[in-house]
Amino acid sequence: MQETKLNKLLVLSLGILFVISVILGVVLFFSVQNQKEMEKKLALQEEMIISAESKAKEEDSIIKEADPVITSKQISEELNAIQELVTTEYLYTNAGKYENNNQITLFDRDINIPLTKKSFLLAYDGRIKVGIDLSAVQIQIDEDSRKITVALPKSEITSHEIFEKDIRVYDESDGVFNKITIDNYNEFVSQQKEIMEQKAIDRGVLTSADQEAQTVIKSFLSKLPGMDTYTLVIQ
Repeated sequence: MQETKLNKLLVLSLGILFVISVILGVVLFFSVQNQKEMEKKLALQEEMIISAESKAKEEDSIIKEADPVITSKQISEELNAIQELVTTEYLYTNAGKYENNNQITLFDRDINIPLTKKSFLLAYDGRIKVGIDLSAVQIQIDEDSRKITVALPKSEITSHEIFEKDIRVYDESDGVFNKITIDNYNEFVSQQKEIMEQKAIDRGVLTSADQEAQTVIKSFLSKLPGMDTYTLVIQ
């Protein structure tokens, strides 16, 4: 009888242990599942944070690496600060002879009046300056191709002077009835200026000045901040 009770008690104990084991197993299962869900959520949050940080870095990089913008106004202001660009100085020494006679016209012919011939030989030094007017520069900017085109005006003679202190007069000869005057000298110098300007042009001074102007302006504008991100064309 007592043995039967012990057997029942043993069976009951085993049953209780089984139930407890099952309960513990269920609790452990759900605990593991909850931990996995938590790990997934944490991993997702970490990915979102990394993605946001990466996007922010890309935006910062875009802002930092954005190409600078140069405007036509900016270039014009820089060039206007120079105003007139003198690129070439043409120095020369020359001599010319002045002759003049009073004349009368007979039968459609000009006839020199005797004793009215006057003349002199003038030797002189001069300087011709050639440059461009920078207020006439035309500027085109193509931001798509990052190209700046600067069209320069043609070079022209900007000044011409004959050094008065270096003028030498030789072989002066007055006419009895036609004396040399200061106006004769001034008129002759003015004529010589025109002659020397044409000689300088014939010798290519304007063409050389155009080339020099392009070189100078390109060198000048290349130093502007951000110009290295553009293709600069001077023409």
